[in-house]
Parts: sequence; C-alpha cells; structure tokens
Amino acid sequence: MKKIIAIAAAALLSHQAFAQVQLDVDNHIKVIAINGKEIKQGLLQPLQKQFTLDAGRHVITARYDRLFDLRNQEHDYLKSDSITLTVDLADNQTYQLVMPNQPNNYAAAQEYIKSPSLAVVQNGKIIAQENSTENRAGLLAGLGQTLGGIFGRNDKAVIANQQALAGISQTSTTIPAAIPAAAPAQTPTSVPTQVKSNSLDGFMQLWLNASEEEREKIRQWVQK
Repeated sequence: MKKIIAIAAAALLSHQAFAQVQLDVDNHIKVIAINGKEIKQGLLQPLQKQFTLDAGRHVITARYDRLFDLRNQEHDYLKSDSITLTVDLADNQTYQLVMPNQPNNYAAAQEYIKSPSLAVVQNGKIIAQENSTENRAGLLAGLGQTLGGIFGRNDKAVIANQQALAGISQTSTTIPAAIPAAAPAQTPTSVPTQVKSNSLDGFMQLWLNASEEEREKIRQWVQK
C-alpha cells in the first residue's frame, strides 16, 4: 500500500507547477498534518510558524496547543481535538492559519478548546473555515480501530487528514506537498495525495483473514 500511495503522489506532483505559497501560522496552533503527511515536531521545539507550500488544494489538520503558566509555578497544557480543513491557495500569495477568537484567559481557554474553529485568512478575509467536529467514522478510522488501537493521538489526526484527502473528488486540481520553510536542514519529501479506498479495503480484508502471527507482522509494518 505504501508503494501505491508513493506512486500516486509522484504522478500528481510531476504535473504541477511549483509556484510557492506562504502560510503563516497564528499563535498556539500546532499543525499536525498537511496533505496526508505528518508534520513532526519535538516536545521541546517551538511550534512551526510558517510553511512554504505549492499552489493548489491543501488539506490541513491542526489543533489548539498552549501551555499556561499558573500560580505557584504550576502549569497546564491545553490541547483541543484536531480540526481538518480543505483550502485552495493561489500562487505567489500569503495566507494565515488562525483559530478565531482565541482567549488569553486560562478559564476561558478551558472552554474554548471544547469547540474551536480553524480557518485560513487572507487580508483579513476568511476563505476557508472548519469547526472541531472531528470525523471519527469512515474507512481510515475503522482501519485504526481494527488494528487494535495502536495509533496515538497524532496518528489519529493524520488519519483524519488522509481521510479528508480520500473524500476529495478527483479533479484536475492536484494536492501539492508541504515544505516547512524554517527547516532548511531537512530534505523535503513527497506527500501522499490520495488514499486509495480499494487498497484499504483489501488491507482490512487481509487483516480479518490473517493469523495472530501475521497480524503482529502487520502491526510492526504499520508502526514503521
């Protein structure tokens, strides 16, 4: 399945014009995945604040992520559920990824994380917005459950991102790769652009028919 996704991504990426788009990320937003690819950040690293993308359609998954300093040297780390939105970005443009109406007050933030929104803004105008109604159903979410809950919180968010990709109708609009602008030492990698439903159906059937030993091998493969 990995080879199928890689081939599909390479085929789409080879036909697109690599015009650049800048996406600035507002405070207290952690981008988890773009176009099916997890954006990995260490626990002690600052949140990624800027991405250089290619023009075209993008599927972005992010969450509210903020550490509050409280009294008596106490702290509380607030995180919301992940939110996934799809947006078309034009070349040579700058956009901002925001969570509207973020509060600065700790008590208000505790309520805010229950129902935040994620939006893309340009020149003060919202061009795409989604609420925190994370889609837990569907083929990819079912796949995670079938594999015995081996996916962590970020993995589930990446699955939601890939699930949104799978739901996009196949059109002439390609889904480009995301390249963190502030990480020149990293080599950009191609991003999976379409998760094939028939491949996943076959994978789930393979799981259901597998022995316990074969299932353990599948778990190890998924975790790589």
